[in-house]
Amino acid sequence: MGCIAKPIVSLQNSYYIDIHSKKKGTTWATNLIIKCWNVVFHLWTHRNSVLHETQALVSLPGLSSLRIAIAAEHTLRRLSLHRVYSCYFTSTLETLLQQTPDQLKQWFLVIQAGRESIHDSTIDIYSTNAALRNWIGLPPIQT
Repeated sequence: MGCIAKPIVSLQNSYYIDIHSKKKGTTWATNLIIKCWNVVFHLWTHRNSVLHETQALVSLPGLSSLRIAIAAEHTLRRLSLHRVYSCYFTSTLETLLQQTPDQLKQWFLVIQAGRESIHDSTIDIYSTNAALRNWIGLPPIQT
């Protein structure tokens, strides 16, 4: 909790007195707390670099359901969507699924938002799961 028990600080101070050191137990405790906070900070920055500066995002659990949803949308093609969405269906599904996770999310966001705007969205995990909707960038589910 960011604190060191007073008896431990007293013991360290007694040790410094016994060895005739000019150091203080309180200084030792302060430095120990600083070291502990630095360890936590370095763990946090390492976690952030692994998550945001590597391909760790590719392994997100939502990515597999995103690929399934894209395959379903691609199979439907334009169907009832306006012709302005035609450009999103020019490539093959295999080519589309080889894009980066961010590109896949963007493609699906556009198509899903288009379908929802005309009340023609299929019932899938992205129409019911608030966390996945947020991950894609879709507006919250209306109750």
